[in-house]
Amino acid sequence: MSQKSQPTAFELAAKPLSDSEIIAMNVMWNRLISVSEEQANALLRVAFGAIVRESGDLSAGVFDAEGRMMTQAVTGTPGHVNTMARSVNAMLEKVPAETLVEGDVLVTNDPWLGAGHVFDFVVVTPVFLKGKIVAYLASTCHIVDIGGLGWSAEGRSVQEEGVLFPVMKLRKAGVVNEDFINIVVANSRVAREARGDIISLMSCNDEGMRRLLDLMAEYRIESLQPLAEFIFARSAAATREAIDLLPEGVYHAEVELDGYDSPIRLKAAMQIGGGVIEVDLDGSSPLAPRGINCPLSYSQAYASFGIKVAVAPHVPNNHASLEAIRITAPPGLIVSAERPAPVTARHVVGQALPDLMLGCLAQAMPGKILAESAGALWVLAISGQEAGAEAPAFASLNVALGGMGARPSSDGLSTTAFPSGVGAVSVEVAESVAPLLYEHKEFAPDSGGAGHWRGGLGQDIRLRALKDQPLTVSAAAFERLRLGAAGRDGGHAGQPGAARITDGQVIDSKGLYIVPPGEALVLRTPGGGGFGAPQTRDPALVDRDLARGMISESAARDLYGHKDR
Repeated sequence: MSQKSQPTAFELAAKPLSDSEIIAMNVMWNRLISVSEEQANALLRVAFGAIVRESGDLSAGVFDAEGRMMTQAVTGTPGHVNTMARSVNAMLEKVPAETLVEGDVLVTNDPWLGAGHVFDFVVVTPVFLKGKIVAYLASTCHIVDIGGLGWSAEGRSVQEEGVLFPVMKLRKAGVVNEDFINIVVANSRVAREARGDIISLMSCNDEGMRRLLDLMAEYRIESLQPLAEFIFARSAAATREAIDLLPEGVYHAEVELDGYDSPIRLKAAMQIGGGVIEVDLDGSSPLAPRGINCPLSYSQAYASFGIKVAVAPHVPNNHASLEAIRITAPPGLIVSAERPAPVTARHVVGQALPDLMLGCLAQAMPGKILAESAGALWVLAISGQEAGAEAPAFASLNVALGGMGARPSSDGLSTTAFPSGVGAVSVEVAESVAPLLYEHKEFAPDSGGAGHWRGGLGQDIRLRALKDQPLTVSAAAFERLRLGAAGRDGGHAGQPGAARITDGQVIDSKGLYIVPPGEALVLRTPGGGGFGAPQTRDPALVDRDLARGMISESAARDLYGHKDR
């Protein structure tokens, strides 16, 4: 079909679609996904912060004129994407669409409107065509430092955690709001990175806007609404069809976390029926006095992800595919924190929710659900003062990764950030942006839970200051130090994590710790749970793991009944 003979989206929506017309719509749909991916890749290329540029701690998406997410980039994290799915409309309630003009850009880091804590900025750019808003481009990324206490769970309120910006204009009719940028820079300990990442968010949306307008010109359309309805109708139908395959009923699960001052209990009651899945998180622990609380929007983001990846992984993630999954909780719980609760390390709770959802689904889908994973990223937030009286302070942000739970048909992935999807900043890059020396980083043998399929391994890390100076380390996200990730269907639990300083200090809570000059920080991240009885594991796989140093001889013998051959 030549470009001149292609029907417009309006024409396609006005009558029943033929096979060729459905193909044409699907081509546009995939082209739109590529716009989101180009948008995300633009952010990866120009971001200043290593946690964005190297780890991919970001999200990007295209929204229709009503603020509904049409497509998301594959690059990015579920917490960012699924909170952003609600952010656009939440921000437009504060700054109505009719007040926007071409060249405007909105921004906020409000945890309850954005991605759950003040470090994540959401930037929204309206796309105008012939004087009308036809779409919005939205993106999110993590700013390393935004003032206050920095990355720490020590805050007693969100006001202590950094500067919070209500929804405002980052750019007004094409002119950058330098007052906003100057406030960000004045409060950040890494001013250059903070400014660069804010500008990068705006730039990646501009790139997405150019790609989108080119796409609309190519297909000779002046509105995305017919395509949006096509996407939403098919996504909703496919999601409901997948849910209808599950046995109706109510399923319950619990997960226990270390918490801060005391353990945290997460509880869920999942009701499946009528083409929808409804989850009530009532019964979870109450609000914590420190910054590990989770706004409901972030809880909804990760809980929805945990359900969708198990029930309808084949359906693209968008407004309609998320509509059939409903997560609720009464206010005042650790999963439904309200202002002004401290929320810096909200991912400790949020990233445990997929395992909670999978615990419910294991009852509805027996034998098809992976074991528990290490869960929350261990955020390595390390700061210090470089040697020399006038040397600036530095703030380094990296992540240490644990093991993924074993799957029903294969071992869990090692040092993989499930459910986050974020990668670690490489040693080479981490050492180039801060005066740190990584002395040791490798797989942690035996850390994955034994099973017919073995849990993914955690990792051993040892690092210290490059020069003779103390380091401040925040253990706000060091989780599963007490209980390892549970196994499934007879699989064993993964090993819990461990953290210490070489001067004898043991890190067993989420406080701030000082690494004295000359000493090192030593970490072992948790492993994933195993799946199925260890005695049934293929002996050839046990031999392979032994040869690669992934398990010890004692584990091979005691857990798997291995005999030398």
